[in-house]
Amino acid sequence: MSPTDSSSNERDLQTSATYRALANSLPLSVLIKSNDGRRVFANEAYLKWRNLCWEDVAGKLDSDLFDEEIARKYTEDDRRVLESGQAQHAVEQASVADGSIGWIERVKSPIYDANGKLLGIQVLFWDVTARVQAENKSRFEQSLLNTLLENIPDSIYFKDLQSRFIRVSRAMAEKFGYHDPQEIIAKSDADIFTLEHAEQARKDELEVIETGVPLVDRVERETWPERDDTWCMTTKMPLVDEDGDTIGTFGISRDITALKRSEAALKEAVRMADAANRAKSEFLANMSHEIRTPMNALVGMADLLAQTDLSEVQSEYVDTIRRSSDSLLRLLNDILDFSKIEARKLELEAVPFSLGYEIQAAISTLRYQGAKKNLELRLDYEEGLPHYFVGDPGRIRQILINLIGNAVKFTDRGGVTVVVKRLPPAQTDQTPVDQTHPEEVAALEQSGANANVANESDSEPENESDITDGGKTRLLVSIVDTGIGISPEQQASVLAPFTQADASMTRRFGGTGLGLSISRQLVELMGGTLQLRSELGVGTTFFFDLELSVADHSDMERNDDDLEEDLGGEEFVATQPLRVLVAEDGVTNQHVIAGLLRSLGHECSIASDGRETLSKWRNETYDVILMDMHMPVMDGLEATVEIRQQEMGTDHHIPIIALTAAAMAEDARLCREAGMDDYLTKPIRRRKLHRALEVIHPIGAATAAVSSSASAGSGAIFTSSKTVDNQSGITVEGSARFARSLESADRLVLGNKHAGCLDLDSARSRIPGGVSGVLRLAAVFKEECQSLLDLLETDISSGDNDSARRNAHTLKGACGLLGAKQLQAAAGEIEEAGREGRLSNPDEAGPLLQSLQTEANRVLAAVDELLQ
Repeated sequence: MSPTDSSSNERDLQTSATYRALANSLPLSVLIKSNDGRRVFANEAYLKWRNLCWEDVAGKLDSDLFDEEIARKYTEDDRRVLESGQAQHAVEQASVADGSIGWIERVKSPIYDANGKLLGIQVLFWDVTARVQAENKSRFEQSLLNTLLENIPDSIYFKDLQSRFIRVSRAMAEKFGYHDPQEIIAKSDADIFTLEHAEQARKDELEVIETGVPLVDRVERETWPERDDTWCMTTKMPLVDEDGDTIGTFGISRDITALKRSEAALKEAVRMADAANRAKSEFLANMSHEIRTPMNALVGMADLLAQTDLSEVQSEYVDTIRRSSDSLLRLLNDILDFSKIEARKLELEAVPFSLGYEIQAAISTLRYQGAKKNLELRLDYEEGLPHYFVGDPGRIRQILINLIGNAVKFTDRGGVTVVVKRLPPAQTDQTPVDQTHPEEVAALEQSGANANVANESDSEPENESDITDGGKTRLLVSIVDTGIGISPEQQASVLAPFTQADASMTRRFGGTGLGLSISRQLVELMGGTLQLRSELGVGTTFFFDLELSVADHSDMERNDDDLEEDLGGEEFVATQPLRVLVAEDGVTNQHVIAGLLRSLGHECSIASDGRETLSKWRNETYDVILMDMHMPVMDGLEATVEIRQQEMGTDHHIPIIALTAAAMAEDARLCREAGMDDYLTKPIRRRKLHRALEVIHPIGAATAAVSSSASAGSGAIFTSSKTVDNQSGITVEGSARFARSLESADRLVLGNKHAGCLDLDSARSRIPGGVSGVLRLAAVFKEECQSLLDLLETDISSGDNDSARRNAHTLKGACGLLGAKQLQAAAGEIEEAGREGRLSNPDEAGPLLQSLQTEANRVLAAVDELLQ
């Protein structure tokens, strides 16, 4: 191109007034370059963008305005457009007037004249910085969403208004059984779940769409066509667009199937634990009943035997029976107490009592055991302390007997001292006793090192205000022994239940390890703390603190209900003889209770079940009813309710005293609710029976009927000539005559054929009266056993589980007295089957009855041989 032609082209471009006006009106930047790259036109938007005037850019090349790298890039772009003749479009970074870097979108295109001659390049560009930034932000957010949906273990979904999936997380796709989340798009819950679950999900989503209210943390059970059910916790929310219109739903759910299974397992474990606790309570109640029933005969007969003329050797035998029965009762009470404390059902009394008396009573109880080991048991009661307090004397004595008994058990020389001292009022920080008075505890240990040395403290008692605080006194009670001691490593566990310091001690000294644990818990129930200090080979000190209210002397009456019975002690004679109706189904217990009543100067009549009790009560006159809780036909509770109903509207109210081998609080409550006036637990003590009857005010008609034979020594067990047991048909006269005919018997022998049926040696050691007592009981047992067998056959034939259970229970108890162990076991199996309702099934009941009859025939044959 010649200079003349170039100059002509430039003039053509510059003189285009129309083009110039149009370009300046555009919001875009317009730049025109000639073929050699020189700027020949720039609109006002371009100049403003660059913050320049036309003179600054006119005729300039890219290299004149930009750095080398950018200039080279612009020049290369221009060359490609000129050579190709095609427009070029791009978005690129560019510097703006303020020096910052922004983004522009530009179009470079060739310019031709009317003849098609290439004149140069037109550059159009505009600022797209905001758009690019928005796009970058959107891409970043999309990246975050994709990362979330690809990696989160929870299920996330988005649905349209028809509940079709439009986006899901990978975890949800895999949960549904798909590898690619895109495979679920446009599907609905009906394509995945059962129809029932899909309909409920659709219903929930429609509610969210219509109300706009999210459904948060809903626990759902997911049901699948060909899979096990699963559980999830889901949140469903409305999906709203930029205009605020609801366009669907979205949500997130977490699989909680494992959690639900764990919860179900935990609930089952809790249910089983509750069942185990109930079974334990039932076991304790049943154990109490089973043990106390034979204990009633053991204690009662020993009590009666103690009232007769005995030789020195016989008195020792009776004393042995007493001590053995007391030990067994203490063991039983320990287990029951532990169960009550564990169930938080043990309540403490608040009655006036003498602390010194309770301690002396506890020492007296254990003095015999101490004397056998030449131990001195004594009390060191600080001078100036009050003697009378308000609290639970029975539980305090129980604590003392446990601790003193434990000290005596593990002490072979020296002695045991009970020390009672005052403590200052309790501190707010509840400082433990041994830290509050370390010097006192040390002094106690020193005194324990030589229990025979009297306390030499001659300090004057302080004022009452120093002893009491608001009518209360804090006491430190210590039991100091000179025994074998406890090693430091064993001291931490010695107060735990069923624990002894050394397992080998259980074999040497005996015991369940419950006494100390119960004592600790009782002390804690009273607000104190039981602790110990011990040194091997030197001795042990158990000590606890109590805060007790001081009792007024005028309110103080000695309560010795819990004193140990002395079977050879004082006689109790009825101030007014009573006529007593005894409702008891066990023949052995009938003998015991009737004998106790006779020794107290009362007359009695026997009823063997609740229905017979009602009949006798209606037709005869009595002062009081001793009512066994558990009897056949009608139990004692039902009979009591019936009596109370018939008494309504009259002035009559016969006292009813419950008799039961159970010892749980529930039984006492049932007795009260039925309308009983008092409650005696087997084994029945003569002293407590006397006191229960002391409050009865006899009515004239019954009292007048008392026979003078009530206190005669005729040898008859009952003072009345009425039938003892309507089931067995045994009469009192027959029993008495038979008893007298056997007084000369001196040995018990069975032939080889029946040698294993009865445990006669054990029976003779248990039953009062020796050989004669066994033979008397054998005659009673024979009649009762045959009667019960007939009743059981009828019960089982008719499928009467309840009646069979009661009769089998009575037979089982009777078998135990004579040592008929196989028959006892057979009766026990029927009792259990009756309790579980299995006797209605002939396939189960038949073999059980057959086994019972076979064993009964063997035992009855052995009894016949014995009586011959």
